[in-house]
Amino acid sequence: MCGIAGIIKKKNIKVNKEEIQVMNNTISHRGPDAEGIYIDHTVAFGHRRLSIVDLSESGNQPMISHDQKYVLIFNGEIYNYIEIKEYLRKKGVKFMTETDTEVIIEAYRFWGMNCTKKFNGMWSLALYDKEKHQIFFSRDRFGVKPLYIYESDDEFIFASEIKSITIIRPEQKIVDIVQMARYLAGYQEDMDERTFYQNIHNFPKSHNMLYHLDTDEQEYQKYWEINVQRFKKKWRYDNPYQKFLELLEDAIRIRLRADVKVGASLSGGLDSSTIVGIVSKKFHIKMHTFSSVYKEKSCNEKEYIDCMNQHADTIPHYIYPDQSGNIIQDMEEMLYYHDGPCFSASPYSGYCVYRGVGEHVKVMLDGQGADELFGGYLFFYTAKLKEVLREDDWKSRARAVKLIMSIHRVYPEMAKTLIDRLLMSKGGLLGKQWKWLKRKMNKKVLPQSGTKIKYRKEFAQIDLKIGSQTNDSIINELDQELNLQLQYRTLPRILHDVDRNSMARSLEVRLPFLDYRLVEFSYTLSDEDKIRGSFTKYIMRKSCKKYLPEKIYNRRNKMGFPAPFDKWLRDERFRSEIKKYLDDFKSRNIVDTNFLERCYREHLLEKKNWEEYLFRFMMLEMWLQREIDTPKKKWVYEAG
Repeated sequence: MCGIAGIIKKKNIKVNKEEIQVMNNTISHRGPDAEGIYIDHTVAFGHRRLSIVDLSESGNQPMISHDQKYVLIFNGEIYNYIEIKEYLRKKGVKFMTETDTEVIIEAYRFWGMNCTKKFNGMWSLALYDKEKHQIFFSRDRFGVKPLYIYESDDEFIFASEIKSITIIRPEQKIVDIVQMARYLAGYQEDMDERTFYQNIHNFPKSHNMLYHLDTDEQEYQKYWEINVQRFKKKWRYDNPYQKFLELLEDAIRIRLRADVKVGASLSGGLDSSTIVGIVSKKFHIKMHTFSSVYKEKSCNEKEYIDCMNQHADTIPHYIYPDQSGNIIQDMEEMLYYHDGPCFSASPYSGYCVYRGVGEHVKVMLDGQGADELFGGYLFFYTAKLKEVLREDDWKSRARAVKLIMSIHRVYPEMAKTLIDRLLMSKGGLLGKQWKWLKRKMNKKVLPQSGTKIKYRKEFAQIDLKIGSQTNDSIINELDQELNLQLQYRTLPRILHDVDRNSMARSLEVRLPFLDYRLVEFSYTLSDEDKIRGSFTKYIMRKSCKKYLPEKIYNRRNKMGFPAPFDKWLRDERFRSEIKKYLDDFKSRNIVDTNFLERCYREHLLEKKNWEEYLFRFMMLEMWLQREIDTPKKKWVYEAG
């Protein structure tokens, strides 16, 4: 894992060496082990290396092929590089290094743009084909590794982080109003090409692109997409539980390939515990684990973390984020690495965990992706119930009642919410049993906000420009919702957070559940394999039971790296700094001032929980002050 940067000048303009050097220096945290620059008149490549595979200098980049035809900069890992290398060797290809970087070059030489279909990994890359006078770009299937692009009439600039672009083009610190409005409305970042910067865009995941230097034309190709019918033909099996375990074990096996120590994040939840359990029990590795622990009961998972560490005989490390001297100062620092406001306080836990990892390991395994593939979030029950009620007859309603009662035993508030939604969507057709269930499940808790943000009139009229996010190959309600979260909602934001948090500490994070084979396989499973009664991710629990203690595989109170921002808002240590940001935000001409003041007042008095909105207001103000405001002018929204 590393950082890449590049400049392509149009109109035969010569590249400025100082600019690529500055871009490279700006992302030095992504690769502290080595740096390199390559310049060929109108083309400049920069690279910062974090050495993981083949630690020798022969792995440094930009890497030039043995015949001088190709120049490559690459961020990420190709986990199956050994198998690809062996195949190519049998075809007569010779290799000079032990790196996966060289495998990419030779795979491109052999298969052309189709080489990415062979890769199992995470990557963003640029490969200069000097003979054809073109540059090949590619980004992995799920966008694990970032790649940003900026283009004008005179140039095409790309980099692993936005700050690497704005450092040489500060005039491009222009707010994308649509992205800002999406953020405040609860839509998470990286769902499409938009960023918080108007003219700087995400390179699309699952895509290749050929940049023709002679004409400046760009030729995009989508090399992978979710197609349920094709996946069902490809993945045939007698026992889905056995097949799942086989795929997961192999995904972990190839992600343990490294010439440095590998550790793991451990939250005490099912996903991270499963990875740690397989590494310990299947591969017999005594692993360093790293966990975030809070005193706050609602965020404290230590009993589960301790249980898993003991079961797997790990080397545990505990990080206590709320003991930081200044949480707000930490968040300001975190904001720099994220290139935009964080969606929630949850990334702060990960940011703190990675802070203490580097002295022990250089690579981490983590469990992201499992929830979006196998139904790990409670809101997936809504889609599950819609699918159960698709036939809209008494038999399906009886099944729905049974499911809701099983949910109520573990998640009473979730069951109430489901009943409300069903009553609204189906009306009286569902009969008296639904209203009876709702009365039976009544329970008093601190109410969530449940109110939309009250904007200033002009800001409220912004079109969020959200296109279709459905997949025509999916006919099942649950799978459609899973796909939405995997492709557009929760996972893109989580991947953004994980990359920035880990690279801020010069760490590589590998995600076994996002092995593309597991993803394709997940779309062949039934609803019952994913959600069964009150158990989410049922196939994981059943398949991986032998690797987990009972306390973990039967656990259903999901948390996952939470952070108690709702309490921090009332904490005397942080209240004045938070209040200052919120007061400053009032003058941005975005949110109704009375509404913001009411949110803050009601939260302090514990009348309503407004932490979600208050956190976003604070982070947005923090970002505007740090990145957008100038000494002469404070940014204020102006319609049009």
